[in-house]
Amino acid sequence: MKRVAGTGAVAEAVAGNVDILMEILLRVPAKPLLKFKCVSKHWLTLISDPQFCRSHTLRHHIPHAVPSALLLNNNYRPSPHFQIVPLRTSNSCSPVVRIPYFDYLNVPRVTILQSCNGLLLCSSGFLMPLEEHMSVPWASYFPFPTSADYCASVVTDDDCGFRYFVCNPTTKQFAVVALPDREVRNNLITLNLAFDPSRSPHYKVISISSGISGVTDDGPSLEIRVYASETDSWSERGVCFIAPFSLAIHAGVYCNGAIHWSSQGEDSVYFEVDSQCVKALPMPPVSDDWEYWNLAYFGESRGHLHMIVMEPHQRVVFDILEINEDYSGWSVRYHVDLAPMQNSFPELIWYFKKKNESFSILCVLRQPKEEDSLVVLLVDGRVMSFNLVNHTSRQLCDLELCVMPDGCAPFPHERSEAFQYFESLSILGPPTA
Repeated sequence: MKRVAGTGAVAEAVAGNVDILMEILLRVPAKPLLKFKCVSKHWLTLISDPQFCRSHTLRHHIPHAVPSALLLNNNYRPSPHFQIVPLRTSNSCSPVVRIPYFDYLNVPRVTILQSCNGLLLCSSGFLMPLEEHMSVPWASYFPFPTSADYCASVVTDDDCGFRYFVCNPTTKQFAVVALPDREVRNNLITLNLAFDPSRSPHYKVISISSGISGVTDDGPSLEIRVYASETDSWSERGVCFIAPFSLAIHAGVYCNGAIHWSSQGEDSVYFEVDSQCVKALPMPPVSDDWEYWNLAYFGESRGHLHMIVMEPHQRVVFDILEINEDYSGWSVRYHVDLAPMQNSFPELIWYFKKKNESFSILCVLRQPKEEDSLVVLLVDGRVMSFNLVNHTSRQLCDLELCVMPDGCAPFPHERSEAFQYFESLSILGPPTA
C-alpha cells in the first residue's frame, strides 16, 4: 500500500500535542480505550488520569446515557457466567454473550443487586463452612444448593455472612462495602447504590436495617444509614421511618437523586439521598380484582421512573406508567399491545396456562429519539424488543437456560432480573486485593 506523504508527520504532531490527543481519546468508547493503554506509557498515563476518566464519563453520560447491554442475574446459581443481552445490534439476532462472573472479587458466588449509571452493587453468596451450613435453622431459606462451597477462607466470625461490593465491570475496579457496625450488620435487610456522574464523581451506599421499634400497627420500623465514598464514612445517625407493609424493600430504584420503592395497595416511599429525607410516593390504585394485581416492572431509564402493572386477563395488553414530575401521581406514558409481536413471531409460546407467567418485562428503555424507545421482554427463552412508537419487534438473542443442581432447568419464561450495563471509566479508587 502506498503511503500518503506527510501522514507520518501529522500523526507525530497529533501524538505530541496533548490537548489534541486528549480530545481524540475522549471521543473513544470506554472498552476500546482501555486497550489503548498498551500503546505507550504516555497513553497509559493519560487514560489512567482521574481527571481524564471524569471528563470521559461526563462526555459519555450527559445528559443521560443509553445502556449498551443488559446483564441478566445468575441468582447465585452454579454457572460462573452472567448472560449479557446486547442492545446496540443490527437487525439480525445476536448470539448470546456470556461474561465471567466477577472473579476478581475473590468470593465463590456473586449476584448483582443493583445497576447505577455504570457501577454495580454486588453481593457474595452466604459465606460459611459447608459443615456448619445444615446446622443453621434458617439456611434452607437461602436460594443456594446444599452442595455449594460456602467457605471462602473464613477465619473469624466477622468474615461470615454476605459480602458486598461496588464495582465497575468495565475497568474491573471494585470497593468492599464495610458496614458501619455490628448492629447494622445483624439487622441489615438490604443495600442500595446511588451514583450519578452528572452530580458527583463519588457514589453513596444506602443501608436499610430493621428499626428498634420492630413491627408497628402501621408497618415495620426501618432505619437508613448512608455511606459516602468521598469521605469513606457512614452517617452517624440513622433515618428512622415506618414503612408500608407491602414495601418491596429489596427492589429499590435510583432515579434523580433518590431511591424509590414500590408497594401494593398503599402509598410507598422514596428516600432523597442528599437531604436524607423519606417522603411519600403515591402508587396507582389497584383494581377490584386486587388479589391478582401484579407489578410486572418498576425501573428507571434516562431520568424517567416507570411502572407496569399487569391487570388480570389482559394477556399482552398493558400500560407503561411514568411518575409525574411533581410526584403527584402516575400517568400513562405508553399503551402497549403486543399483538404485532405475536403476528411477526408466531412460533413464540406465550404460556397462558397460569396467570402472570406469559412473559417477563426486562427493561423499559427510553432513547434520545423518542421514536427509538423500547420495551425489552423475555418470551419463550428469547429476548425480544418492542418499539413503543412504531410497534415493530425484533429478536435480540436466545438465552441459555441455566441447569439447576438437581438437574432441572427453569421454564423459558421464568422471571429474570435484568440490569442496565453502561461502559464507564468511573473511578472507585485503587483496586482492592
